[in-house]
Amino acid sequence: MSARDGQFLGGSFAPVEAVLFDLDGVLVHSEEAWFRLMEECGRVFRGRAVTREEFAPTFGQSTAEDVRSFGLSCTVEELDRFYAENFRRFATEILVSPEARPALAALASRGKPLAVVTNTATALAHEILDAAGLRRFFRAVACADQVPRAKPAPDLVLRALAALGASPAAACLVGDSRYDREAARAAGVRFIGLKIDGDVRIDRLSALLEGALGEALLASAQAADRKDDASWR
Repeated sequence: MSARDGQFLGGSFAPVEAVLFDLDGVLVHSEEAWFRLMEECGRVFRGRAVTREEFAPTFGQSTAEDVRSFGLSCTVEELDRFYAENFRRFATEILVSPEARPALAALASRGKPLAVVTNTATALAHEILDAAGLRRFFRAVACADQVPRAKPAPDLVLRALAALGASPAAACLVGDSRYDREAARAAGVRFIGLKIDGDVRIDRLSALLEGALGEALLASAQAADRKDDASWR
């Protein structure tokens, strides 16, 4: 059972050295844009559009899983290229979370290293972050085409941590799907679930800055050094 409303299991945990964020569903909301794109993918690569019923349970999975689950007659590389070349046609459907920029700015202002961990390919992830005006907050953007295995495997989380120079025990991942939660657990980082159960559950991004959760995430590097033997309980 998870904690709710920014309360950690057991009531406390140590200051956090690095914070990782999923992209879609956390910082931006582009599910409708992806559905429109997948409709077109189906027409091109299997002769019929992907339906909303097919798409809904797969949102957030890797490109390799898209090829497999939708029965597309293309390679992963070809599909990633199609995404990059066509996603902007549906970019007007993307909504930026109104709480993303204030939360990221507050964390960055404390010198907190931030990274994106996404199953989206690099070129497209950068395009989305640039369009949302969020890329400047992140020291690293770990994407599915940079690692052997996408989420729910731990590869992306571990790549982001390596780029930030952070240890799994002193980091957390903010995500909204089982793919994020499983990747966090496999990598040994704590999981903050946005409207999903985890080590802590929040219902809005602004909760990252409030109460005990905010104290842990906003703690300075000096405080983290003093309490590096504390643990989330």
